[in-house]
Amino acid sequence: MIRSLSGRFFVLTLIFIMMTELLLFIPSVARYRESYLLSRLERAQIASLALLADDMISQELELELLKNAGVFNVVLRRDAARELVLSSAFTGMISATYDLQNPTLLELIRDAAWRFIDTEDRIIRVIGAPLREAGMMIEVTTATAPLRAAMIDYGLRILALSMFIAAITAALLFASIRVILVKPIWRVVANMQRYAQA
Repeated sequence: MIRSLSGRFFVLTLIFIMMTELLLFIPSVARYRESYLLSRLERAQIASLALLADDMISQELELELLKNAGVFNVVLRRDAARELVLSSAFTGMISATYDLQNPTLLELIRDAAWRFIDTEDRIIRVIGAPLREAGMMIEVTTATAPLRAAMIDYGLRILALSMFIAAITAALLFASIRVILVKPIWRVVANMQRYAQA
C-alpha cells in the first residue's frame, strides 16, 4: 500500500493532519489549565460567600468548603485591604504565583508546559479577578497534582480525538484519490496495453 500513489498520499495526509493537530493541541491544553484554575477561583469565591454572610462558621464547615473548592485558603482584596477569608493548615512552601487577570497565550503555554514537565506535587498561589466585581482581587493556594492529572487526562482525550479525526480524514482522502485519480489512470493504462497487444 505504501508503494502505491494513493498509499503514499494516505500516509502524507495522516502526517500533515497530526502536525496540525499538534499545533492546536498545545494551546488547547494551556487554555484548559487556565479554565481549571479559574474554576478553582470561582469555587473559592462561592465558598467564601458563606463566611461573608455569617462571620461565625464552624471549623468543620470551613474545611469542607475549602475541600469542595479544591483550595487551601482564600484571600479577598476589598477596598485595598487583603482579608484571609477561609484558611486551613497546609505544609510546604508556595513554589510559584500565577496571575490570571490578564495572561498572554505565551505565558499560558509556558506555564502549562512546565506543569507537564514538573511531576512533583507543589503548592501554588493563583490570583484572579472576582466574579461580578465582588472585590478587587481573589487569591487562593492549591496543589498542583490534581491540576497535572486533569491536564494529562484532557490531553489524552484530545490526542485520541485528534488521531481519530486524522485517520478518518486520511481514509476518506485515500478512497477519494483511488476513485478520482488512480482508477481512471489504471483504465487508461489497461486500454493502452490492449491497444498495444492489438
